[in-house]
Amino acid sequence: MRVIGRGSANVLIDYGDPKWLWRCCIRWPDLLSLNNAYTIKNIHYIKERVEPLLDGLICPMELLDVDVDFIRPVLSTFISNLDEKVVKVIKIKNLIDKNTTNLIQDEHFLKYYCSGSFQSILLELKPKWLYYDTDYCRNCTHNALKGREAKYCYSLLLMNPSHLKTFFGDCNMYPDKFKAAMLEYLLNDSNVFKVLYDLQKKLAESTTSIKNLRSANDVEDDLLLLMTLRDVSCFIEWKSGENNLRVHIIDVDLKPKKKWTHWVKTENQLESSRKISHISNK
Repeated sequence: MRVIGRGSANVLIDYGDPKWLWRCCIRWPDLLSLNNAYTIKNIHYIKERVEPLLDGLICPMELLDVDVDFIRPVLSTFISNLDEKVVKVIKIKNLIDKNTTNLIQDEHFLKYYCSGSFQSILLELKPKWLYYDTDYCRNCTHNALKGREAKYCYSLLLMNPSHLKTFFGDCNMYPDKFKAAMLEYLLNDSNVFKVLYDLQKKLAESTTSIKNLRSANDVEDDLLLLMTLRDVSCFIEWKSGENNLRVHIIDVDLKPKKKWTHWVKTENQLESSRKISHISNK
């Protein structure tokens, strides 16, 4: 058993099953019970609020009880007081088989994995804000603010699928069949970027704007859902023997209301920073 991924709120554990992983909440480092309570609330939120909107796209997952003694050697590194007998974990499908795939391109919001001879390719990406109501590109401006030199833009990709060639970089690396499958997918209005754009637009137009937040009490449930959809990760898998792409979405967790201060701070920084604009996506 080993940790293969860690974020500020969760760890991803390989427990020996090549097809599945455990995702454990470590948001509260002092008490397991607080993390367990959040995990229960979070899985209900995903199943009841998010999954119906992203029908067929959410990565398979389920809630499990794991004996605390079984997972203690790993979890005690992150949580000091394991005060309950079980750990509430989310069992989630393993989308990256690291025994057969290699990471060949690694950027902040885009990763490419491939098998030998490029017989299978897996993209891991974070589209972030596909819909924005500003005159500047929210993603590109934010990247510039953070000092990230991203040549690609998911908003541009949504508006113009030919922007795909920028995502490929050295196009000679990738099979023509893969590039054609990606282009065909992007030309379909049911592609994951268009689905996320439409949802983000609908929620942004019906909920309180971040710039109008004054306290956690101003944070509506629809804004939390919107911020979740602005922070998802997408996996797009292609195999040479298949004509279709497999698409999964992860990172669909409930956002805590206390993050409102961070959201407002970021928006204020963007307003006073150098703007990067494209053709409007409104």
